[in-house]
Amino acid sequence: MSSVTTGLTNLMQIFYDKVFLERAKVVQIASWGAQVKKMPKNSGKTVYFNRFSPLAKVTSGITEAGVPSASDMTTTIVSATVAEYGNYTKIGSLFDLTSIDTDLQEHADVMGQNAGESLDGLVFAELSANATTQLAGAKSSITDIAATDVFSGAEVRKAVRTLKSNKAMRFENGYFRGIVQPYTSYDLMANSEWLDAYRYTDASNIRQGVIGRLHGVEFAETSETISENSTATVYSNFIFGKNAYGIVDIGSTSTPKIYVKTPGAGSTDNPVDTFSTIGWKATFVAKILNANWVINCKTGASA
Repeated sequence: MSSVTTGLTNLMQIFYDKVFLERAKVVQIASWGAQVKKMPKNSGKTVYFNRFSPLAKVTSGITEAGVPSASDMTTTIVSATVAEYGNYTKIGSLFDLTSIDTDLQEHADVMGQNAGESLDGLVFAELSANATTQLAGAKSSITDIAATDVFSGAEVRKAVRTLKSNKAMRFENGYFRGIVQPYTSYDLMANSEWLDAYRYTDASNIRQGVIGRLHGVEFAETSETISENSTATVYSNFIFGKNAYGIVDIGSTSTPKIYVKTPGAGSTDNPVDTFSTIGWKATFVAKILNANWVINCKTGASA
């Protein structure tokens, strides 16, 4: 028997899936630290995150031989509704025959990058819209922020103070987490507090994407630029605790899946097989679960 494309379709799609997933995972950083809510298939579109509220402190002793008063438990419910996201492109039959893009490897790369950046953007949009805002330099308005109001160790300490005051939980390694971008990490790493903390640090401690730790926060860098146009360009830097925000995974569909569609005999919109398609789709939603546990520190940048 011969090895032909019609007989090896599954192998070709496995290759696409592998390239696509590797590309998407490298790009996607916004979900770093998100609570993942598993939701079975066929359970509706809306998911509820339920959080118990702390009880009031006990301030008086129990009367001898008495019974203390019972306390009622209360919860806070945060709901999120999932939606489908995706993109695709048409591949002309002549292109497929003549292009140097063998097996559409570059197409798969581009689609994987698009999926990762798109889902990252959805998370950052939620964080930008609903996190607790901290303006650099204690400014009262975003229009007051200048390019000289950069991201610094002092701003990190202030955000950590807020998280501690709000009883935000740390991650398993004992640190809060922060996501910054090149324009603001550039200023942070030039700050004297950062230099003092990392002057004698072994470079092997800096893992892929994680640029370092300062004042109880472990920082990762994203290639995404989250900014607003004001008097100066204002950038968002996110510092957060565990379970501050979440994403929903319905039957493992939050991980994007790639689709390669080849012409078929029953196709009516492609009567002479002039094109095929390659694309991705994911079912996704991101939601802030406790705005007091995620700080959006808005700063300028010197660059």
